[in-house]
Amino acid sequence: MSEIELAAHVWTALEYLESISGPGAIVEMVVDFAHDAPSRLARMKAALETGSWQALSRLAHDLKSNSATLGVLQLSVLAAKIELTAQAGLAADLAPMLEAAESMLPQVLTALEERAKLYPT
Repeated sequence: MSEIELAAHVWTALEYLESISGPGAIVEMVVDFAHDAPSRLARMKAALETGSWQALSRLAHDLKSNSATLGVLQLSVLAAKIELTAQAGLAADLAPMLEAAESMLPQVLTALEERAKLYPT
């Protein structure tokens, strides 16, 4: 798997957000993502196992958006593919995509946590 890159233009916008909202905004967003993403992926896997395509699509949509907000575009693109595939009900294609997202997550969290260390809490 390739190294996780955080989109520079997104982090420029996040830094601007932090400049107007005060210290801690970026760290809070990273902490919230780190708390939410693993359980969201677990719920996505459970939705796949039960054939709950609408739930899986909705969960993938949220992961797509949350990842993009933090500049994790590789995960965001993958979550978008999962969302569309779930909407189409293509079960056989979903399992490998979910596995890829799950295996990508530790690298994503490490990249975000390292970047968050640059900002005050």
